[in-house]
Amino acid sequence: MQSETKNLIKATLFCSLCFVIVSFLAFRTHLSKFPDIFLYNIVIIISMHELGYYRSLFFLCASIFLTILTALTSGFSYVWNVPIFFSTFLIVDNEIKKHNYHSHIVKARIEEIKENTNVLKDEHNKHKKESLSLEKKEIRYSALKDAVSVLNSTLILDDVVKNIMDNAFNIVGKSDSGLLFLVDTKRQELHLSLSRNMINPERIKTKKGDTLDEWAFKQRQALLVEDIKRDFRFSEDGFASEYERNFRSVVSCPLMEDNKVIGILRLENLKPFSYTTEDLRLLDIICDIGAVSLQNSMFYKETMELAIRDGLTGLFLRRYFLDRLKEELSRSLRNNAGCSLLMIDIDNFKNYNDEYGHIAGDMVLKAISRTLLNFTDSGIACRYGGEEFAILLPEASKKDALRTADNVRKAMKKEDIELRRVKTHVTVSIGVASFPEDAKVSDELIMKADDRLYKAKRAGKDKVIAE
Repeated sequence: MQSETKNLIKATLFCSLCFVIVSFLAFRTHLSKFPDIFLYNIVIIISMHELGYYRSLFFLCASIFLTILTALTSGFSYVWNVPIFFSTFLIVDNEIKKHNYHSHIVKARIEEIKENTNVLKDEHNKHKKESLSLEKKEIRYSALKDAVSVLNSTLILDDVVKNIMDNAFNIVGKSDSGLLFLVDTKRQELHLSLSRNMINPERIKTKKGDTLDEWAFKQRQALLVEDIKRDFRFSEDGFASEYERNFRSVVSCPLMEDNKVIGILRLENLKPFSYTTEDLRLLDIICDIGAVSLQNSMFYKETMELAIRDGLTGLFLRRYFLDRLKEELSRSLRNNAGCSLLMIDIDNFKNYNDEYGHIAGDMVLKAISRTLLNFTDSGIACRYGGEEFAILLPEASKKDALRTADNVRKAMKKEDIELRRVKTHVTVSIGVASFPEDAKVSDELIMKADDRLYKAKRAGKDKVIAE
C-alpha cells in the first residue's frame, strides 16, 4: 500500500513537472506557440496512463484554460487545440479502458487457469494418495493370500497361534503389543495363549483379559477403540490392576467357529487414532482364516490324544508310554541323571469282575486312574494292559520312587469305591526299578519292575518291592 502511494506521488510530480515545462516553453520563450501547446497532449496522455481518469482531468482542464487564455491574447486559431485535447483525452481513455478490459480478461483467464491447475494438482495428489492406498491394500491382501498358506502349513497348536500373531503384526501393522486369548470350553472363560509387546516384553501379565476382551467375547463382534480415554463404552474400573498399560487405541476380533467364539485376537497401540476400519476389516479376515486353522489344530490335538490315550481311563496307552520311556532313558543318559519306573497291578481284580460284573470292574479301573494322576505332575502314567498300570518318574532316584510308590499304595487303600451300593476298597501291588542302578535299557528296566511287582504279589499283595 505504501509503495503504491509512493508511485502515485512520483507520477503526479512527474506530470506536474512536464506540464510546467510545456507551459514555460509556450509562454516564456519566443518559440512558436502552436507546437508547444500541442505538447499538452503528451502531458494528458502521460497523466491518463499514470494517474487515471479523474486525476488527469486536472491536467486536461489546465491545458484547456491556458490554451483559451492564449487564444484570447495571441490569436483565436489556438482555440482549435481544445477539441484536440478532448479528442486525445477520449481516445486515450478509450484505449486505456480497452487495455484494462483485455488485461482483466487475461487476468481472469490466468486466475481460472491457476484455479484449474490447483484443482488438477489436488486431484492428482488425491489420485496419487488413492494409488498409494490401493498399492498398500494390494500388498496387504496379497499378504493375506500368503497367510492362508502359512496358517494351513501346520497343525501344531502353538505354531498356529504364533503364525496368527505374526500375520496380524505383519499385515495390519501399527501395533506396539498384541494378545491372543483362547477360550476354555469347560469354564467358558478366556486364557492367554500368546502375548507380544514390542516396547516392553515383560509388561503383559494378564492371563484372562479385561473388559475389552470380555466385550468382544460376549458380543461376538469386532471392536475398534480409537481412544480408550474418550470411549464412553469402557471405564477405567473395568481394567484389572495387573493389566495397566499405556495403550490408547485397540482393535480386537473374535475367532469364530460354528457361531462360537474360540479365541480373541487383540492389537494395541500407544497412540490414539492409530487404527482405522480398514485395519479392523483386515484383522477380521485374519481371524476368520486363523479360526479355521485353530480349529483344525484342536481337532488334530484331540485326535492325537485319542490315539495315545486309553478310552476308558484317560491314561496314556502302552505304545506311547514305551516311546516316552526310551526318550527319557536317552535324556537321562545324556544328562547323567536318573529315572524310575513303577509297575502297578490291582490285587484280586478278577474277583471284582466275577462278583460285581465288568461294569464294576471298569469303575475300579477309573478310580485307580484318578488316583494315579495325582502322582504324575512331572511323570507319565499309562494303562499298561488289563488291570496293570505303569508310572514313569523322570529324574527320580530309587528312594524317591519308593516313597511315591508307597504313597500310591496307601492312597489306593484309602479310596472308597462304591459297587452296587456297597463301599469297598482296592489294594495294589507295586514293583520299582530305577535307571541306571537296575537297568540301562528300557526292556530290562520294565522286566526288573515287572519281576518285583510279582514278588510283591507273592509276598502277600498290597506291598511295594524295590529290590
